[in-house]
Amino acid sequence: MENKSTDKKLIIGIILMLAGSLLLLETFEVTNFPIRNYIFNWKTLLIGIGAVIIATKERAVSGYVLIGLGIIFWLPSFINYSISLGQVFLPALLIAIGVIIITRRGEKMKRNTYHTKESEPYSNKPNNDYIDDISILGGGTKVVQSKNFKGGSITAIFGGSDFSLKDVELSDEGSEIDVFTMFGGSKLIIPDNWVVKSDMFSIFGGFNDKRTIKPEKADHKNILYLKGAVIFGGIEIKSF
Repeated sequence: MENKSTDKKLIIGIILMLAGSLLLLETFEVTNFPIRNYIFNWKTLLIGIGAVIIATKERAVSGYVLIGLGIIFWLPSFINYSISLGQVFLPALLIAIGVIIITRRGEKMKRNTYHTKESEPYSNKPNNDYIDDISILGGGTKVVQSKNFKGGSITAIFGGSDFSLKDVELSDEGSEIDVFTMFGGSKLIIPDNWVVKSDMFSIFGGFNDKRTIKPEKADHKNILYLKGAVIFGGIEIKSF
């Protein structure tokens, strides 16, 4: 986890240095190209976010999707074709969401290969050791009951769900939830004695622990790890 955080900081540092250097070129009139107009633009921001997400490795596909969207939205400015940005936006967004969903399904199937039927991912049945939830343009309330909870994945795009983990016991092997949130958010309701450690990458969003009593220390059985990416959204932790 520490190496991944270092990679993200390295990529962010390189991007900032490159942007600053290009702005200096424009300031000292080394080039007449309107660099400032291209750097401070939401399309370029998508490409930058994608580059940082790729550094996390597990979330590389989502990073490539964001870079692809940024390039698609920039194309009308460079090749001067007649299709407007509004006509491209929705199809490109649908394709991106489809790629993310297929990727998440691939991760689920891979996880199933290494675990027995007694450890099936989250479904509508009680007593499951994994969460596997995708919320798009909506959400709901999910109650998880497990005495050997190992984590799973949460995907929220223009939506999100509430997960009640109040009656859950964490696995001795470790519990890790992989989160991907874009223009949405999710809420985790957990016991007071859990420690939550986050290694999520956040852009215009973040992680918020709203529990009244937050444990400073816990044994290895009471630590929940969160990883992934939160973009224009958030993850909220509560204990009621």
